[in-house]
Amino acid sequence: MQRLVAVTALGMCRALATGAISPASACHRLFGPALLTRLNQMNACPSLRHAIHMATELEAVADLIPDRLASAIADVEAELLKALTDLALADLAGEKWLVRAP
Repeated sequence: MQRLVAVTALGMCRALATGAISPASACHRLFGPALLTRLNQMNACPSLRHAIHMATELEAVADLIPDRLASAIADVEAELLKALTDLALADLAGEKWLVRAP
């Protein structure tokens, strides 16, 4: 589940960076407090929680200091890639992302 969230969040960052979606839409649809709360409840990977926490601020960055938005998105992407690397180290052979293991 954590990998799926990280990959989805990376896609959202790409959509933000290209202007396909607004920071407000991204924060209301994915990068909101509900996802962060859920990740905290799951005791998710610290780098993933940090990345999503940073992502929840993207709307504020866009509103307050729009010239920093591109670098803020890049920072979130870098943290998400770190999370994927961290999660890969704990990867079980043959684990499926969407199907519960028997």
